[in-house]
Amino acid sequence: LAEASSIDGANRWQAFTRIQIPLAVPAIASMCLLLFLWTWNTFLQAIVLMNDPSKRTMAGALQNFVGQYTTDVVLLNAGSLLIMAPTILVFLVFQRHFVKALIAGAVKG
Repeated sequence: LAEASSIDGANRWQAFTRIQIPLAVPAIASMCLLLFLWTWNTFLQAIVLMNDPSKRTMAGALQNFVGQYTTDVVLLNAGSLLIMAPTILVFLVFQRHFVKALIAGAVKG
């Protein structure tokens, strides 16, 4: 495609901005989505690195609902839903790009 654009009269910058970047957008969007999910779900890191319970992330705060002898299942489930809501919203926003990347990988692979 880059060679075809140069035959049509496009310079390197035009080929990059009009051909290669639009082809890479689904892959970059899916990478950003997976990186966000990986970063958001760091449960162990929030517990190990933060000594002050008031400064923990939401994932680290779930530990407060689990005791030695009892577990507050209702609050644990509510907290889990609050933690999952942003990831679901981000996935719904980037779903189109994520599916395009999956389809492009299946066709080329």
